[in-house]
Amino acid sequence: MNIVKDYMYRTLVSVCQKDSIEEVIRIMYQAEMSVVPVVNEENRFLGTIYSENILKNIIPEKYGFLDSNRLLFEINQAAETLAEIKNRQVKEYMSTRVSPIREMDKMYKIADIMLDNKESFLFVVNEKGNLRGYITRADLLYYLLDVCNDIG
Repeated sequence: MNIVKDYMYRTLVSVCQKDSIEEVIRIMYQAEMSVVPVVNEENRFLGTIYSENILKNIIPEKYGFLDSNRLLFEINQAAETLAEIKNRQVKEYMSTRVSPIREMDKMYKIADIMLDNKESFLFVVNEKGNLRGYITRADLLYYLLDVCNDIG
């Protein structure tokens, strides 16, 4: 049938808006994910928190050039800033602009979404908006391989 549900990952970690930044960093590290979905108590998808959002707030010159003499200073400064914000809540740093896709969506529709948004994966919800999993660019490629094999 070639729907998202057939290709998505169902194992997923998530956080709540009230979780601390420290908790999120630990979860990202353990799950080896740089972005984590944010859900409410009913597992309804609310948005995402990216490691980049946290880094932008603790490394002032993240996008600038750092010479080797300033690197140690910047790392120490980032650690001090992180110590100041680690107890703040996820809701202060999360993004609500990310729209999830539905598990019953057709696979061919997600290619545009994934490539237009430059996302390496998208979160998947059911018809009630509850988080169900995620889908990656690798899953999109696997779908295309299935289509290719059906054609030839």
